[in-house]
Amino acid sequence: MSSGTLMRMIIVHKLGGRWQRRVGLLAAMVCAGIVGVVAFRAYEAPVPRVLRLADGTEVFYLSNTKITPSSTYPHPREIKIDGEAFIRAAAADQPLIVRSRLMLLTVVGKSALRVTARSNETGEETDVLYGHVEAKKAYPSRQNEPDTLLAGEEVMVNETIDLQEKETADVPALRAWSDALVTSAERRSGGR
Repeated sequence: MSSGTLMRMIIVHKLGGRWQRRVGLLAAMVCAGIVGVVAFRAYEAPVPRVLRLADGTEVFYLSNTKITPSSTYPHPREIKIDGEAFIRAAAADQPLIVRSRLMLLTVVGKSALRVTARSNETGEETDVLYGHVEAKKAYPSRQNEPDTLLAGEEVMVNETIDLQEKETADVPALRAWSDALVTSAERRSGGR
């Protein structure tokens, strides 16, 4: 074999290796792109929604929250929440009962409140923008005295340490959050 033939074989071998690496890299990039697109499409960003109930109560929430009114709402006037919602309760003869995994809320009269109650978390919270809400634990506890919440107050419940604590709410933050959610949900639903 001549030295020229040997050189040509070495060059072809080296170029072939580069070409295979480039094709492999290109294939890996295409696969990563496809996986990224599939993952992006599988994830749905939560969408603002509004539920308008027969008694005039409105519940604003994101699509990753589960809102379940009683099957014969408004008799009884009761809803269950798993997630986060803003409720504008209409005044009525009977109170609105809001249930979550850890809290039992009794809403009296015209009221607005934020409920944060995700079943996969150990704590829940309710903040009152206006109105009157009685809050107590929804699970058996030796310490289950109800708290009365008025405008600008909040209650936090944590089952792990069996705690229910009433505090002052951050009203500007609550108002900004609720205004943004209500505006988004109404815009998406076509308004009132």
